[in-house]
Amino acid sequence: MKKTILLFIALSFSVISFSRTFFLLEKEGYQTPIDTPSNKKHIYEYNPLYRASNTLSIDIIHTNLYVKFNWDSSLLYGKAEILLKSHFYALDKIYLNARGMRINSIKISDHTSKADIPFSYKYENDSIKISLNKKYTSSQQLLATINYVAQPEKLKEGGSNAIQSDKGLYFINPKNEVPGKLPQIWTQGETQSNSVWFPTVDSPNEKMTQDIYITVDKKYTTLSNGLLTDIKDNKDGTKTDHWKMDLPHAPYLVMMAIGEFKKVTDKPWKGKEISYYVEPAYEPYAKAIFGNTYKMIDFFSNKLGVDFAWPKYGQIIARDYVSGAMENTSATLHGEFLYQTDRDTVGGVKGESVISHELFHQWFGDLATCESWSNLPLNESFATYGEYLWNEYFNGRDAADENHYRSGRGYFGRHGSVDNSPALIRYFYSNREDMFDGVSYNKGGQVLHMLRKLVGDDAFFQSLKLYLTQNKFKATEIHHLRLAFEETTGQDLQWFFNQWFMYGGHPMLQINKSYNADSKILTLTIQQNQPEEFPIYKLPVDIDIYLSKETIRKKIIIDEAAETFTFQVSENPLLVNFDTERQLLAKIDYPKSTEEYMYQFEHAPLWLDRYEAITNLKDKLNNNTVLEFFITKVLKDKYAGIRSEAINILKSKIKDNSNLKEVIKTIAQKDMAVSVKADAIASLSETYDENILLIYKNTLDKEYSSELISVCLYGLNKNNKDMADMYAKKFENDKSKSIIMAVTAIYSESGKDTHFDFMIKNLSTFTGFETFGYMSMLGKYLKKVNSSGYILNAAKTISTYYKNGGKMNKFAAQKVLNDITNVWSDKEKNLKKSIEEAKKNNNPTQSLEDELKTVSETAKNLKEIVNKFGA
Repeated sequence: MKKTILLFIALSFSVISFSRTFFLLEKEGYQTPIDTPSNKKHIYEYNPLYRASNTLSIDIIHTNLYVKFNWDSSLLYGKAEILLKSHFYALDKIYLNARGMRINSIKISDHTSKADIPFSYKYENDSIKISLNKKYTSSQQLLATINYVAQPEKLKEGGSNAIQSDKGLYFINPKNEVPGKLPQIWTQGETQSNSVWFPTVDSPNEKMTQDIYITVDKKYTTLSNGLLTDIKDNKDGTKTDHWKMDLPHAPYLVMMAIGEFKKVTDKPWKGKEISYYVEPAYEPYAKAIFGNTYKMIDFFSNKLGVDFAWPKYGQIIARDYVSGAMENTSATLHGEFLYQTDRDTVGGVKGESVISHELFHQWFGDLATCESWSNLPLNESFATYGEYLWNEYFNGRDAADENHYRSGRGYFGRHGSVDNSPALIRYFYSNREDMFDGVSYNKGGQVLHMLRKLVGDDAFFQSLKLYLTQNKFKATEIHHLRLAFEETTGQDLQWFFNQWFMYGGHPMLQINKSYNADSKILTLTIQQNQPEEFPIYKLPVDIDIYLSKETIRKKIIIDEAAETFTFQVSENPLLVNFDTERQLLAKIDYPKSTEEYMYQFEHAPLWLDRYEAITNLKDKLNNNTVLEFFITKVLKDKYAGIRSEAINILKSKIKDNSNLKEVIKTIAQKDMAVSVKADAIASLSETYDENILLIYKNTLDKEYSSELISVCLYGLNKNNKDMADMYAKKFENDKSKSIIMAVTAIYSESGKDTHFDFMIKNLSTFTGFETFGYMSMLGKYLKKVNSSGYILNAAKTISTYYKNGGKMNKFAAQKVLNDITNVWSDKEKNLKKSIEEAKKNNNPTQSLEDELKTVSETAKNLKEIVNKFGA
């Protein structure tokens, strides 16, 4: 719905908050209204950046799409049959989003009578503007039939840090020019890019059902939303797959993917199919990669009290994907970073946080959808917190708290200054893509955790159930969530939503404590030091006071700029642990002694208690007591993440401490966690000896984990290059990307012709974000290659990646092509100088001139290749 910001502020904020809101607007260059009888205007009239929810003049009820493709030209030929009506007011105009299309024909008819309706239309500014012969009411359904051609390669490409491209429709290696890379087509609709490949109302507050008929060659597998209800063989050797989605969802969540995928079906959930679509090479590993999906669906359904709503859940891994993953309704698309072999999943599946994130979106984002991008946290904050919930359930609270903390650091890394921290709910932004940041994701997940701790688990999940039940298949804004919590708890939670959702920034706390032995009074002083334009936070927190024989928990509420809390306790506490649940998103300055941190590590129960302790002790390792504490206590912690952190902290001490070195060697061989063993092996590379060589060899000969094998290969390459080369050859044909990358690192230093085929063959193994690492090492290798034939062969192959890859591929290939061209141009210059010097000294030049001819020709050909592709 459309709602003015002035009314919102008037209802939501105190007088102080109101003035601070205006301060923020003025600070960011916005004008604010002067409240006088002669000037009563709304804020958004003064602020062109105010982002109202899109007004719905029409509702799309259902869309039938018929699509087929010209792979060579990267075109989609489509017909859309759009059943629609006016939203409320009678209308004589229909506006549809249609980006960069060629419109061939349009027909409008009365859905009931089937009679044609007179109309005229204009196609301009990526919009089909249809003028009807009269006004039609919301009780009259119309059918718009549009024949069109989608031409994504002709679009001016945009994007953001989170979603790198907005072409909407992607043809991957469509002419099959890149060896080892299977051609694919896939779509990416968020934020408003699906209108590239079908006409629609491309807005998150629109909802519709759909049927998609996809015509492709029979060798291709397709995936879309809903269920595959029919496969029709056509006379021309193609087939048409019919995908039906009979539950309403937003247009940006519509998807399709096409390629030579293998479909792997898992155990169904309550009769609903669970399936995974992967390239043939990864078919044996699909269940290892996605195998916890059933458990996730079951857990989230039970935890929320709302069953997974959609008719199936499919997941697919696509090449050259422009983001991490996308929660298309019932059909999530992942980037290829998720591909793993059985070696890679030893010790745990990598990417489960992403899998749980996208699955939680099926409730938060797909079932209940943010009505505007200003309200994006209703999608992304919840999906981020879904990662915490799954981790907590499946891996334990230590793992959940660690990932949650690191997510919070991700927010502080970009928004550590409160001046650089916008509100979660932002009605003012330059570009909707700006919403996809560490605030909507990372900060939002932290805020939901605080809300859970505030109301308690039972109330938190009951409130989410109410929110989802009341708003299923609808579009929502932040007040729907607040009202669900207030209805459940009976509390007025406006204060919490104001300070955490509507304001930017975060608390900055200075905490000091003292104890008076005579009065037996513990005093805690707390100051909020965030700039005055940000709110004074209300912060309910618990404090644990550790005494020699008991631990006392106190609940306090901080709600002033400076406060003093006093507690009667019988002795000077061993530790005063502030925010015992470790829930606050805040910058906290609370100094403690070495003894307090050591006590905290041993007695406070949470991961962050222990992590905070060791990170504050790491600069005190020259203290023998502290060092011994790490060796005897920290390296034996129950949680693998703490043990790994300790190993990394102790790296600098291993070389000069024989006892520590022996302990790390033992961990490298016997720890139960693969990740800890890998960190231990890596830390030993600086203290190489024959015993460490034996650890490398035993690991490489006996272990199956790609993580352990890779770290040993890197270690050998650093300390024993002959043995590294021998083992690299042994693993040349392994399917694990991490092992291939380790072998590549070894070969990149050689420039040997015998390694050329391996280096070029594996170009197709890495795409997307992984391309940078591989291309960097390939470039390092090619700079040392002296064979003109090999270099030109490599340049031609790399140029196909530049031509047919995504942004990452183009950027990485461009750098390699430029680098090797410069190397051979320098060779040419140096040879010319050498010939001149030889002539001055009356020395023979024939061999140099012969070499120059080859080098000059190679340099010329390289420049032609670079110029051809604009690299």
